[in-house]
Amino acid sequence: MAGSDILVVDDDADIRSALGQVLELEGYDVAYAANGSEAWASLQAGPPPHLVLLDLMMPVMDGAEFLRLLRGDSRLAALPVVLVSAFGSIAAAVAAAVQGQLRKPLDLDDLTGTVGRFCAPRSR
Repeated sequence: MAGSDILVVDDDADIRSALGQVLELEGYDVAYAANGSEAWASLQAGPPPHLVLLDLMMPVMDGAEFLRLLRGDSRLAALPVVLVSAFGSIAAAVAAAVQGQLRKPLDLDDLTGTVGRFCAPRSR
């Protein structure tokens, strides 16, 4: 079974849903996790996505801890991660470990343009 194109990791169900709807309309296959722990379990269970869209401030396991695990795993270390956060100053602390940042509230053109740099949508 093929993996998802994009893994959306955010504790806010409304944001996960909105991101997923936009990306699915663009032709991407999207998987979801409510925190870093769920995202980590998803990555361990199946093939990795082409891109992770990651919030920083989450319960259970935050985005920074998830990034430490990800970058420390030789199988997943090169997986592109784009932060999706309203907290620019917090994001600066992990900027070296990610390939980009989108600020909340999201601009849809920025979202689709950024995602398009890392993976092509599937045929519709």
